[in-house]
Amino acid sequence: MEELLGVHARSPRDDFRIREVTVDHALRPDPLPDVDYSFNPYVGCYHGCVFCYTPRLMQTDRAAWGSSVVVKRNAASVLAREIRKLPRGLVMISTATDPYQFVEGRYLITRHSLEVLLRAQWPVSILSRSPLVARDVDLFTQFETIDVGMSVPTLDDRARALLEPWAPPIEARLRCLETLADAGLRTFVSFAPAYPPTGNGTAEAIAKEFAARGVTEVFARTLDARWGVREAMLARLRDSEIGTELARISNGPYMESFLVDLRDACRSHGLTFHGAGRYRKQEGTTEPPTAVSEAT
Repeated sequence: MEELLGVHARSPRDDFRIREVTVDHALRPDPLPDVDYSFNPYVGCYHGCVFCYTPRLMQTDRAAWGSSVVVKRNAASVLAREIRKLPRGLVMISTATDPYQFVEGRYLITRHSLEVLLRAQWPVSILSRSPLVARDVDLFTQFETIDVGMSVPTLDDRARALLEPWAPPIEARLRCLETLADAGLRTFVSFAPAYPPTGNGTAEAIAKEFAARGVTEVFARTLDARWGVREAMLARLRDSEIGTELARISNGPYMESFLVDLRDACRSHGLTFHGAGRYRKQEGTTEPPTAVSEAT
């Protein structure tokens, strides 16, 4: 079970650092159109995905991304104080870190913060790459309004190993989604940044797999290859057996055509598809995919 939940995981670097701090603020107004606040229990991310946009936002060295995590030790108590004063709104957990990366297994910052939000019955949307999410099913099922999503931008774990080598395997994420759906929770997949199909992968196979795991919605968007992302990715793909196929991730026209196929396949399997890359939908939007500016 501990292996499944990702509590025990190798460090991405021998000098991986964990630092503890206290903070003055927990919630931040969020620019996403359907999210009121973002809550990030950590700064930095163990997963170190090569395409992550957060190094650009933090103005940090992309090469060092994934080498350290800052733990906001008092985030839950600060959150409790803030929700007594702020207008009630939907809280996204998280937008600039993974709330269930392996340090959460030790510190429980995300869980304690969920307990705070549950007592006040604030609506919550959760996004992670880690199956440690399943640990908190007992809390999720008590919320009046909640959905829980996993980032699953490919079904090919070889591709995952190249571009997000420290993130949990794809199959573990799919099993987590199935566990959440079996518990009666509304689940979604963030197919972002969308990986191109590799090996024998097809849009039909991807949609069929998501539907089989109980997913109800898929949010997709293409890669933002600027700010050194493309160069960093190409370096990872060099000499890989799927490097040529995976390099199409930065080919905008190809990827948008693929996402049209994925949209159609998702709809044929009864999944709601959103192509603008939003975490949550705006009423009445099932638009075809368009190029977007961020990767998550």
